[in-house]
Formats: sequence, C-alpha cells, structure tokens
Amino acid sequence: LSGQEGKRLLRSIRQVLRQAVAAGGSTVRDYRDADGQPGWFQVRHQVYGRAGKPCRRCGAVLRRILVAGRGTTVCPRCQKQR
Repeated sequence: LSGQEGKRLLRSIRQVLRQAVAAGGSTVRDYRDADGQPGWFQVRHQVYGRAGKPCRRCGAVLRRILVAGRGTTVCPRCQKQR
C-alpha cells in the first residue's frame, strides 16, 4: 500500500469499528450483552458468512475457500488472487 492508501485504510477501519461498537458488535452464534440483547452489526458484513450470496459491491457470487487450512469467504471479482 502507498502511504495515502494506508491512511485511507486506517480511517476506514476506525469508522467501521465505531459503527460496530455503536451497533452492539457482531453477534455470531449465542453472544448476548449484559441486557441479554444480541449485537446486530453482522447484517453489515460484506462477505463473512455470506458464501453463495451476491457480493454487495459487484454482484458476483461469493465463494468459500481454504486459506492456510481455514475457511474464508471471498468475492472472486473484487478480491483478485495474487
């Protein structure tokens, strides 16, 4: 990444983290907060847990692949393999 790209990425990461905290986080499985409420930020996930569904950016079907023995979901169009 260039210096400018790194700065833009850092700003975006901070923005997403603030939004996630405000939304109560991402509830995966059975997490509940102190009041028994689940978080709801998972509805904003772009690819996590969305294999087989359309990419929210380009519409391509998201694929589940293995990386270092672990499953992950990617967009074959937006995330080019190197």
